[in-house]
Amino acid sequence: MGLFKGKEEKEAQKLEKLNMKMAQYGLQNLSQEDKEKVEKILLGLMGNGLIEFGTILSGKAEDVAKLSYLGALVEQNWLIIKLLNEIKEKLDKKE
Repeated sequence: MGLFKGKEEKEAQKLEKLNMKMAQYGLQNLSQEDKEKVEKILLGLMGNGLIEFGTILSGKAEDVAKLSYLGALVEQNWLIIKLLNEIKEKLDKKE
């Protein structure tokens, strides 16, 4: 096993992480178009972990609180996306 991962292995790991996150939020049943949009959102959010970690270490309580509220909004949005998809699926079945 080498020290550096190949491009294919990195892509496979990234895809696995994305699939795990989508499963965590119950988003596996999205259309392919919506899955691609969610993947773009998740990729954008993956980089925020280091920023959040640095802010927590800085000790500014108001910054930590803002990050907590924003994190809650992101979680809420995943739930809304899931529920809207379920409504769409039910409506599609009725047609």
